[in-house]
Amino acid sequence: MRLLYLLMAMVLLIAAFLHLQTQSHPQLKFNSLYDRLSHPFDTRLRFKVDQVDPGFGLTREEVIQLAQEAVEIWHHGTGRNDLMVYDENAQLSIKLIYDHRQQEYDALKKTTQKLLSDEAQYQRQAENLTASRDSLDQQQRQLLEQRNLLQIQFQQLVQRRNQPGLSAYQHEQLQQEFNKLQLKSERFQREAEYLQQQQLSFNSQVSAYQSSVQSHQNNITQAQQRFPPRQFHKGIFKGDEIHVYQFDAQDDLRLTLAHELGHALGLLHHGDPEALMYPVLGEQKLENFELRTADKTLLYTRKS
Repeated sequence: MRLLYLLMAMVLLIAAFLHLQTQSHPQLKFNSLYDRLSHPFDTRLRFKVDQVDPGFGLTREEVIQLAQEAVEIWHHGTGRNDLMVYDENAQLSIKLIYDHRQQEYDALKKTTQKLLSDEAQYQRQAENLTASRDSLDQQQRQLLEQRNLLQIQFQQLVQRRNQPGLSAYQHEQLQQEFNKLQLKSERFQREAEYLQQQQLSFNSQVSAYQSSVQSHQNNITQAQQRFPPRQFHKGIFKGDEIHVYQFDAQDDLRLTLAHELGHALGLLHHGDPEALMYPVLGEQKLENFELRTADKTLLYTRKS
């Protein structure tokens, strides 16, 4: 009987100890009972990387490294090193699950890159067409000036030829001037015809450009219909597992892991769009991210 009472007392003592431990360190409720009893004074949340779908193109070792860097975001930002630790025997596991969410995101990224490339190409075409239009306008103004000058010169020459009392030498000189004007007129006619051909070619280029732009606009509309604006849920904390479904690159994955580990620490979301614990990752600085005041406040005021 005494042994039974002793066992009950020990169970109650352990339960009280675990309760007080959880009150002071909420993250410990996600550690296994064995971990908590075998490391009674180690208050760090223990986690491991359990599954990495090959569709993401990352090795498990690379994800482990990113997870440890995610931990450093918290440790460096708080000046502490007692929040989390990687442990291959931990209960809390991280799983990277490749499904339609990442597939859709990859398709969206590819489509966006194609649309941006097309946009840049059309911008260059528009600039080239503008330059061509300016050149054609300048040539047209120059030809108009040449035509007006030729008309004046022909009129003046006709007036001079109609003057009475001209000598044979003067008639010969006037004829030579007329022949020169005639050559200028023929050259002018050839330049005018060439300009007309350029104008037709330019109009054809404009038509093709407008058709391409219209096709581009249709592609944008189709992309908007296929990928309507929505919030990508990159990951979720499920108590004993962290599932990550979608990310852009390693910097994005590091921050996603840090965000979900924040939930494992017992933190909720915050309304600061630059905070790690903002519900949508997007406005945060991905490289060399540092905890915001909002993140630290959540940590210091968390409840078990």
